[in-house]
Amino acid sequence: MNVSIMMDDLVKEIERATMHLQLETKNKTFRAPQVIDGYLPPKNPKDPQSIEDFPFVIVRYLSDESQQENSTAQVKIICGIYSEDDRRGWRDFLNLSNTIKTHFSSTPFFGKCFEVQLPIKREFPEEQGVPEWMGWLMLTISIPNIKAVNEDVEKIISGQY
Repeated sequence: MNVSIMMDDLVKEIERATMHLQLETKNKTFRAPQVIDGYLPPKNPKDPQSIEDFPFVIVRYLSDESQQENSTAQVKIICGIYSEDDRRGWRDFLNLSNTIKTHFSSTPFFGKCFEVQLPIKREFPEEQGVPEWMGWLMLTISIPNIKAVNEDVEKIISGQY
């Protein structure tokens, strides 16, 4: 199991799922959300060309567990929306998170070997820092197990047979 590969593939899959969305930025322009793994990059306040944070999707690894028959990873998908309109901000969050949730509900496989398992849990805290709206999805992802290589397989691989 390679969690780094899973994270890279998951970011690419979410980029594909959300590329047609047009969400508001702080500069009152519209664009698809940026999809980032881990954490938002640090900002340089002196750089006027730096990309705006909002809208964004952060793909954050939380944990993984290996068992005899299968392995899983827990990933938090954090969605951030900017909207000064109280009636639209929370709906934009629902639109973005629903796009991701629907995508993985209908197409759970991504990369070459990963699968999003149901249920997919969505959370939207009541307390919001308007005009910045945030919530998240919790994903459980099946990842392939690494099987032990026995002595005979080792000999085949090394050309001793």
